[in-house]
Amino acid sequence: MLKTISRRTILQGTAAGLALPAMQMVPSEAAAQIGAAPCAAFSPRISWFSVAERDRRWAAVRAIMARPQWNLDAIITVASDLPGNYAKYLTQIGMRAGGGDGTEVIFPRDPAQAVYVQVNGTRFRDFWKARATSWMAGGKLTVSAGGGAAALAKQLKAQGLDRPGMRIGVARLAGSRFEAEGLVAATYLDRLKAALPGVVFAPIDKWGADAGPVEESGMIKGPEEQAVIRRAAAASEHGIAAMIAAVRAGAKTQGDLWFATYSAMFARTGEDPTRVSISFDGPANATVGEPVDDALRAGQIVNEEIDATVQGYRAQVNHAVFVGGSSTPGYDYYRAAMEIALTLVKEVPASIVAGKTTLGEFVRHHSARVGELGGDDASTVMFHSSGIGNLSRPRVGPRSGIEEFDIVLRPGMTFDYKPAVRVKRAKLADVGAENREVNVGEHFLVTEQGAVRLGTRDLVPIATQA
Repeated sequence: MLKTISRRTILQGTAAGLALPAMQMVPSEAAAQIGAAPCAAFSPRISWFSVAERDRRWAAVRAIMARPQWNLDAIITVASDLPGNYAKYLTQIGMRAGGGDGTEVIFPRDPAQAVYVQVNGTRFRDFWKARATSWMAGGKLTVSAGGGAAALAKQLKAQGLDRPGMRIGVARLAGSRFEAEGLVAATYLDRLKAALPGVVFAPIDKWGADAGPVEESGMIKGPEEQAVIRRAAAASEHGIAAMIAAVRAGAKTQGDLWFATYSAMFARTGEDPTRVSISFDGPANATVGEPVDDALRAGQIVNEEIDATVQGYRAQVNHAVFVGGSSTPGYDYYRAAMEIALTLVKEVPASIVAGKTTLGEFVRHHSARVGELGGDDASTVMFHSSGIGNLSRPRVGPRSGIEEFDIVLRPGMTFDYKPAVRVKRAKLADVGAENREVNVGEHFLVTEQGAVRLGTRDLVPIATQA
């Protein structure tokens, strides 16, 4: 029987280093790796992308802005876009959730003009100016304490971006997959239009191969971004280790696992994890990222979607875990299902020929291989790219996102391949009336030679008891 353990005890144990029993279901080396005690130190966010990375992404965005189908003179972000992912990508400046309005940015196509940021308050201005000094060097980026549509319109005029016929791209105006109606306040946009009557304000979001200037640029990660994604993936694996440690220490509820996982990743990166969704005997996202009081019991399969965050960049890693040991009812089914999912993770990314394989070809190969291995595909999203918040395209599953299937997988793309499968009932029946799904997610980087795994944990079934 699992004993009760407080969240305080879990956090203290995670920070200090829990003494973990060895796993008989996993080789001893893997047991040490998966069950490694998280580091006690807290790591505040101190990193900042270099000027070289700034110039790389700014040049990429401007090149796409100049294409005939876009022909944008500038891109703006607005205060009502509270997640502020576009602003963060273009400037690295953005508020924490609940920390104020979204960052307002003017990003001109002309590289001779400065990128302008207004953060609505001197304390916000002074905070970011102290941290954005490298990107501000040479007058390439300026930070103002102004705020609102009137202040932004005044700056657009000052930069000569108010001439009739000019095209200003507006982030999150319309067309996003998750915000189809946009995040731009109607009164804000009306005031901009009134102040700049001859200017055309155009949406820059599309869900497809031509994703728009920021989204398309964001799909290809530079070397510094790749390094950040590696750190985020490592922190996500760290979260999985903390979750397993909590189960073995006697956690009682899903909330106990959530708290241990979240705390471990936050301590490692100094940033709120983008996602911690843990469920028992169901899809990983069934709890929509919330801590809940669902009881933890022997025989359950723990599925999860875990995204640690480093410099705003997410990188998801998933690994289904069995509560119990080899004699616990349901273990044989779990192990068989995991063998299918793990085989997919080990094999399918090898099908990528960088610069040639399309996302559709990858998905079709995945679907065919699931059937060949004796599984039923339970995936919704099984290819999830990494990046800043929702700037993580492409993002598709076998039954969704076909408009993105013609995207070519190119060097610099990073993604979580996360198949969710059930064993075909005719092959092996689970302990219940229906076979449960298991999910595994591993992060990859596309290089000239193909897809390279970023994780370091052993890809093996994990049971919590010997």
